[in-house]
Amino acid sequence: MDISWRFDRWFKRLQGSPRDEGVVHGIVIRPSAAGHGGRECLEEVELTITGGLAGDRWAEMDGRTPGNQVSLVNVHVLRSLAGEDPESMARSGDNLQVDLELSEENLPVGTRLQVGGATLEVSPTLHRPCKFFVERFGATGAKKVARANRIGRRGRGVLCLVVSDGLVRRNDSIRVLR
Repeated sequence: MDISWRFDRWFKRLQGSPRDEGVVHGIVIRPSAAGHGGRECLEEVELTITGGLAGDRWAEMDGRTPGNQVSLVNVHVLRSLAGEDPESMARSGDNLQVDLELSEENLPVGTRLQVGGATLEVSPTLHRPCKFFVERFGATGAKKVARANRIGRRGRGVLCLVVSDGLVRRNDSIRVLR
């Protein structure tokens, strides 16, 4: 019996996010040299069509797909799981922590986003909680975001590909191109 609906209240209690223009609150890369769990919080990063985020291990991963170059997570979802500490929030491994409504309704596949000087496109690849997410945020945290995914809210966030190179800084705007 599926009782995951009980997590719907958790999601509804989170602070709402803007639908059209938000803010980049955090930038995180996963350097190859730092090992699997290594994270680095940055003030700015260059995004490229060929490499994703400069310094992130995505470009060096076997089996990578263009649709998952850049991961975005809603900052309110992340804070509810990790607290306010930037290092704890970085453990999710998501590249851009944003205050923007990431739901399927607001950002259908193919939607373009202007993030600082770069342009991203929402990928059809679903962003799911992996075993490392469970280790870092617990089974309940993973169930919460998985439930939000199932009802179209994208609790785990959204994956994107870079369609236009550019520099992204903390506190840059993230704007939905409609």
